[in-house]
Amino acid sequence: MPGMRILSAVSLAAVGVPCVAALPSQRPPEEENTQCLLYQGTGCQSIKDKATCLTSRDGRAMDYVEGHDTRSQPCVWCGGVPCEPTGNDLCASYSWVVRNPAVQPPASWISANCLDGRDVDESLARAKSRPAPAAISPDAFEPVGGGTDQACRGARPEGLGTQWSYSIWSAKSLEECMAYCDETCGGVEYKHADHYCEIWHESITGSASEPGFA
Repeated sequence: MPGMRILSAVSLAAVGVPCVAALPSQRPPEEENTQCLLYQGTGCQSIKDKATCLTSRDGRAMDYVEGHDTRSQPCVWCGGVPCEPTGNDLCASYSWVVRNPAVQPPASWISANCLDGRDVDESLARAKSRPAPAAISPDAFEPVGGGTDQACRGARPEGLGTQWSYSIWSAKSLEECMAYCDETCGGVEYKHADHYCEIWHESITGSASEPGFA
């Protein structure tokens, strides 16, 4: 399975990451193993049900929102009421709800975590819903740099600033990863071992050698 561009970029990693997922907890996320949580590319705040919230982490293409950590933060379920008195979001990222002095934490909240020994495969199997087939045909994608042992790269240097070229989802397969790619998508990168899916919102201009990507 290659890195793919539209005509697209996909990479597949062959090394698995063990993890353990979602029992109710109010412990800080850094005290938990969160690797089994599923990335939600549109952010925790887009989730409307408890089950999905408590198996998810934020995958938005930004490191911070108003100075608070966003990317990879566990989602928090706010007890079925809005996380903020003036808002409508029932689920939000941990740092926004718990570590934001501007937000009064709800009376009852639960942080997504990995305390029950679940791995990412089990989280995906229990996921409430997955994306509908995309309008973009798989034939519209092409491997970048041959695909094997290659990771996608764009014009923006990675790791600089707070905005990234891609959002992150968890997907069961390369095909499911592609299904997140809409008409604004420049391509995808997929690592099969941990079901990691990058949806690129900028053009993929090339690739870099990354051992373990296939």
